[in-house]
Amino acid sequence: MRIERESNSIPDKLRRLAGEESWADILFRSRRLVPLKVRAEEIDFTRAEVFIADINKKTKGAFAGFTVEHLIYVLYDDFLLHVRENLSEVRVDESTVTMEDAVMSLSSRRKLYFPRVKKHEIAENSNAPKQWAFLEVRLKREMAQRGEIFLYDASTVFPKFEMTLEELLSILLCDFVAQLRRGNQKQLVSSILDKFYSHDFD
Repeated sequence: MRIERESNSIPDKLRRLAGEESWADILFRSRRLVPLKVRAEEIDFTRAEVFIADINKKTKGAFAGFTVEHLIYVLYDDFLLHVRENLSEVRVDESTVTMEDAVMSLSSRRKLYFPRVKKHEIAENSNAPKQWAFLEVRLKREMAQRGEIFLYDASTVFPKFEMTLEELLSILLCDFVAQLRRGNQKQLVSSILDKFYSHDFD
């Protein structure tokens, strides 16, 4: 269902997206949240914050409550939607994705953004080591479980593939920031807004 683009519905949707609840929700329904740490370079988090500022500029402040954490939720939910709608045992057309495609893509992106340098290679590497920063996010348990099931299924089909949900979230953020660095700012602002309005996040 597509949600109408009315600014007064945005704060409520942001609360639902982050798993925040009213007192009534707390009293009558328990929603357990899963704490996770997203890893990226400090400059990547800064780029994401500047991107959010651009969203607010475009929407005249309608997304004042939108944070990097919300951005990660949107990217993650869109990833799950893409997998759910396009994952197939065989490649039918360009829109379909096989489990092999997904595993190879995630593995290559992890190697790109989070290279594992061996001890004997540290002294030989003239580049300064990356300075990692961490952002704690909280996912609704049912939302976290969807990603965990996907990763479990992927590791079942490809036993050598192992990835945690925290790694997946970190890859999605770093991949998005990499697109920002390539200068796709306006296109990405429109894309994130479209994803935000189009998804229900329930």
